[in-house]
Amino acid sequence: MKNRFNIKTFGVFFSVVLLLFCSIVYAENIDPDNDDSKYSYGENVGWINAEPLKDGGPGVEVGDSALTGYMWGENIGWINLSPIDYGGVFNDGSGNLFGYAWGENAGWISFSCSNSGTCSTVDYGVVIDPVTGEFSGKAWGENIGWITFRSTGAVSYGITTSWGEDSDGDNDGNASRSGGCFINTTAYGF
Repeated sequence: MKNRFNIKTFGVFFSVVLLLFCSIVYAENIDPDNDDSKYSYGENVGWINAEPLKDGGPGVEVGDSALTGYMWGENIGWINLSPIDYGGVFNDGSGNLFGYAWGENAGWISFSCSNSGTCSTVDYGVVIDPVTGEFSGKAWGENIGWITFRSTGAVSYGITTSWGEDSDGDNDGNASRSGGCFINTTAYGF
């Protein structure tokens, strides 16, 4: 019996492998311009990295309805943005974040005063600009204090994501600044 090389079978196999590779490599959408726009800062805990292991690591993935993944603080360890308890950190689709992250050494971190009903006395929250992808505002952790997501002061820092309004205006994260994989199978004749 003769083994025959089937180009269509190879094409399907190649496409599946490439799709799996793309989903693993681009597991986060932080710092799309590779200019170190991946840091927030807490006065009590230091720098917190939203893309700790570079592209493809367990960093933060911003979606239309939620944030997933992890941030890393050298002084406090991993912060889970999608813990099962309390549901995680949510995006209202316009970039207004709410809900809670969890860190073993940090405890619960609130991304909006609306979580605790304290907006009338302590107004805070984290917002993502859907056009620029820039995070701004502050989160609060009872055990760690304030985390600032953007500063233009003496030390300028902030987090930027590729999530946001793109050329077709549908906030699907496929902005021109985003990374990702595109498979054109017709280019290979599959």
